[in-house]
Amino acid sequence: MFRRTGLSWKERTAFAIWGLGVIIVLRTLYDVFAVEGRELAIVAVVLFFGSFYGVFMPVWRRLSAE
Repeated sequence: MFRRTGLSWKERTAFAIWGLGVIIVLRTLYDVFAVEGRELAIVAVVLFFGSFYGVFMPVWRRLSAE
């Protein structure tokens, strides 16, 4: 009867896991491998947009099909 708009729990879980994964990778690069400054910023941008594309595109296709 009432249709809830937005993301399902599976999609929200995927985004949460994606976000934690990005944070863990960046913290590991910073703490363990001592990547700092411009190099860390470049890696962060590439990691963020590259992995976000992989997570977000299936959701975008589903939402645009509805």
